[in-house]
Amino acid sequence: MLRFKLVSALFFIISVLLLYLAIEKGFSFWWLVLSVLGYSGVVFYGVTYLSAGFFVKAVCAGPDNKKELCITFDDGPHPEITPRILQILKEHSIPAAFFVIGKNIEGNEALLKKTDQEGHIIGNHTFNHLFWFDLKSPSGMKLELKQTDDKVREVLGKYPLYFRPPYGVTNPPLYKALRDSRYSVIGWNVRSFDTVVMDKNSLLDKLKKALKPGAIYLFHDTNDRTVEILESFILYAKENGYSFVSIEKFVNKNAYAVN
Repeated sequence: MLRFKLVSALFFIISVLLLYLAIEKGFSFWWLVLSVLGYSGVVFYGVTYLSAGFFVKAVCAGPDNKKELCITFDDGPHPEITPRILQILKEHSIPAAFFVIGKNIEGNEALLKKTDQEGHIIGNHTFNHLFWFDLKSPSGMKLELKQTDDKVREVLGKYPLYFRPPYGVTNPPLYKALRDSRYSVIGWNVRSFDTVVMDKNSLLDKLKKALKPGAIYLFHDTNDRTVEILESFILYAKENGYSFVSIEKFVNKNAYAVN
């Protein structure tokens, strides 16, 4: 939020100066228009790129001095896809983080418990993950987070402390919703686009090219393509000297609270 405030304060000063110059010195009002457009562009970037830290601080990468990486999954639990992903992870002894949608826990309680028991981190990804989540008030956002926390607590006996915003979008209401919370906000620096890249070979090639120390990969445990390329990606990373670590190592804060 500090960056947003600084940018806004700077824009205000520049706008006042340009307005004065336009009225008193005959400067073109187009300079004021350009400053508004520039400010809008910077804010749009801050809203849509979580790694910018424009409104909230987020962990989007780990140290780049070791060949370590994390893999994370959003939008589950899915009754068919998540178990297949868990099986691959188990076969290769890979820890992962699953950012769950609260409403998807209903009917998948045993699957959530299995995910936890196999050593994976469970994070909060809101209750509904609706497109207009970012239009909610801070209190509305807090309610969604609490609903998911309560569902996880009901099944696992602990509250998640890692939160990933839907689509990675942040804004002032979300800042206010998180301001007094205990959440660590978790982002990524490699977005797989596994929900939009239809060809599995293209998807795998993209993931291979993005391999780098400290990478946090964003996947979704909701479609077949992710399952089809996951093992190949894991093997490729290992062949190139990379090890998979828990997201807790990158965050360096507890993933859960018991009360």
